[in-house]
Amino acid sequence: KNSPVNKLLPEPLVRPGVQFSTKTILQGGIVCVAAKLSFVELLTTGSAGLPVVLASVGAGLTLIPMYGRLAGLPKEMSLLLTAGTSICGVTAITALAPAIKASNRDIAVAVANTVAFGTVGMLCYPYLFNVLCTSSEQVGMCLGVGIHDTSQVLGSAMSYKETFSDDVALSYAAITKLTRNLGLAFAIPGLTYVHAMNHHQTNEEQIKNESSTKPATISGLNTFQKFVPPFLVAFVGMSCLRSTGDLVLGKDYYDLFQQTMNLVGNDCSKYALGTAMAGVGLSTSVSSLQGVGWKPFAVGAAGALTVGGAGFAVASMIA
Repeated sequence: KNSPVNKLLPEPLVRPGVQFSTKTILQGGIVCVAAKLSFVELLTTGSAGLPVVLASVGAGLTLIPMYGRLAGLPKEMSLLLTAGTSICGVTAITALAPAIKASNRDIAVAVANTVAFGTVGMLCYPYLFNVLCTSSEQVGMCLGVGIHDTSQVLGSAMSYKETFSDDVALSYAAITKLTRNLGLAFAIPGLTYVHAMNHHQTNEEQIKNESSTKPATISGLNTFQKFVPPFLVAFVGMSCLRSTGDLVLGKDYYDLFQQTMNLVGNDCSKYALGTAMAGVGLSTSVSSLQGVGWKPFAVGAAGALTVGGAGFAVASMIA
């Protein structure tokens, strides 16, 4: 009732457009993101930072849901914080949200959380890692895994380059972040499956408490359709298309293919996800964010330290 939509325009007039933006356009934008996720690029340019990425992302995916449970956060909010902190900020949150049917309130809290801590990292980490790290490669890797959003990583790496005249750190930060972004293709379906399994088990327990009738099991195609939404199948398919094109196309066609996929992955996804986030904002009331408290931000802070700390530890060993 207290959303900006109601205050500015009659709700029946704008509701269809808002719903279309937060579902159809959002899911289309997520599929577009996959057009820039190439496993060939991971193998050719990202191998140096792969151990750092695996350590930081693995730590985030494992520990942040535990932090959320200990703090008593809703499961959906915990998973959104996990995706945003471990993978790539707002993009990961918007990719996971429709798959787990997260509320606009959970999305808004997760976005605010990851943007806040990502911004802190963007401003502070270039100077912190200049003191703590022993090589330019290590600085770049740490920036690539310690900051959430791609734009924030590149902004911090550019700041480091200008301040300390270091092009190597910028290059390694970009490569490490690209490698980390590829985790979307695995983490989003994986977190969706975990959420669906937990929800299914909860429903089974409720049915058993209410009735002695054994619930029907879900298997085969029904299981796949339940746990993996169609747009996630399209997301993985788009990434496979990009990877296949990078691998098999000859020089005559490769430049056009790469330009087309980059247009879809960069420009189309940016406008689609921007429109979707505007829809989320319009449909989220200010009153729904009241009473959120400090716990989501405590979990976000702990998650950011976990992901960045794990990356720094492994980077210290190999760089």
